[in-house]
Amino acid sequence: GCFMNFHDELQKRILIGEGAMGTLLYTTGVDTCFEELNIINPELVKDIHRAYIRAGADIIQTNTYGANHFKLKRYGLENQVSTINRKAVKIAKEVATDNTFVFGTIGATRGLRNSDISLEEIQRAFREQLFSLLIENPDGILLETYYDFEEIETVLKITRQETSLPIIANISLQEVAYLQNGMHLNEALKRLEQLGADVVGMNCRLGPHHTIRSLEEAYLPS
Repeated sequence: GCFMNFHDELQKRILIGEGAMGTLLYTTGVDTCFEELNIINPELVKDIHRAYIRAGADIIQTNTYGANHFKLKRYGLENQVSTINRKAVKIAKEVATDNTFVFGTIGATRGLRNSDISLEEIQRAFREQLFSLLIENPDGILLETYYDFEEIETVLKITRQETSLPIIANISLQEVAYLQNGMHLNEALKRLEQLGADVVGMNCRLGPHHTIRSLEEAYLPS
């Protein structure tokens, strides 16, 4: 495990996260459920973690982006939520060096087109995934690719209630500096900070150019 303190290290230096797990798995020709690989081909997942660590990542994320009830159900794997998430943390910890933080990743349920999944159902599925990750003692939790602000507010509150571990909360934008509900990035990041996120940011969809333009419009935390 990591012998460093995440908050202390953040004060001292810039920590580099890794890139996308799914994208790299896709390039290897995998066309099955990515999260199932934790069970059926853990070595492949380990290889990707190792490659990111070699490339200089200080933080690696578990292969659990879509490892929730709804997404796994498409593959008939909804009864494996706990197994898949727990195994993912174990896999990442096995290859992590003493200087690597392992964050348990939880992706959003609602996409760009708002789904008909109720907040109540989302909360239930989220808790199941969160508890499965927490059992294996990751160094933190990473919430990423949340288009729906109501969803990330809801799950961030749950995460903060259930753990004192560091939380990274990333939203995804509809257009430069604005979320799909019309909220400005600035307001959204401040709200996430108030709800207890240790690191706030954005990921996915817009691409590097528009991401930088959006961040130029965001506040600088105190």
